[in-house]
Amino acid sequence: MENVSPSKLNKNGMAFDIILDNAKGRTPSKLTPSNTPNKQLTNEDIKNKLVKAEERRQSMEIIKLANVTEKSQKIEEAAKIREELNTNFQKKAEQKLAQKMELNKENRTALMNSLMEKLKKTDSKINEIRELENKTQKELEDKIKTKLATAEESRKEYLASYVERLKEHEIHVEEVKKATMSNNQELEEKILLKLEKALNNREEQLDSMKQKIKEQQKHAEEVRKEKALRNQTNNQQTECA
Repeated sequence: MENVSPSKLNKNGMAFDIILDNAKGRTPSKLTPSNTPNKQLTNEDIKNKLVKAEERRQSMEIIKLANVTEKSQKIEEAAKIREELNTNFQKKAEQKLAQKMELNKENRTALMNSLMEKLKKTDSKINEIRELENKTQKELEDKIKTKLATAEESRKEYLASYVERLKEHEIHVEEVKKATMSNNQELEEKILLKLEKALNNREEQLDSMKQKIKEQQKHAEEVRKEKALRNQTNNQQTECA
């Protein structure tokens, strides 16, 4: 018989019904003393179990040993294959190296021949350059000798001209000395005249200044006398009043 619970609301506000049904299935039957196994193991049973356990253990050992043997065989086979591959690789590498060395030997021989040919051409060019250098050096030496000779002649001419100019310069210096001595005398006379004139002017200025000072002193004395007379007159008038 089905049991229906009242309606419930979920979080969104929708209503739904929960139907509760009777539990289905069979519950396990309880063990009773009548159906509980109560067999006891004998020594024979224990021995048989130990023998079977030993057989299982040996069987497992045999299986493990077989696996190990199989792995060892595979490892040995892999080692043989690797050794064969290494041997083949080494042989191929030696063959390639021998071919490469042979090719390098041929190339080296060709290179040596080419270098020898270039050296011959270089020697020929060096000889040509040496001959040209010797010729150029001789021409250069001839030009240098010619220039040196020309320079020596020019130097001699320049020295002769310089000596001549020195002689002319000495004559000119002597003339300048004479003219300077004459000019110095005239200059000294002019300076003396100027000094004498300046001295006379200074004496005249001093006399003029002395005369002005005397006049100023005389005027000051007259002013003092007039002031004293005026003060005396004022005092007399004051007494009479």
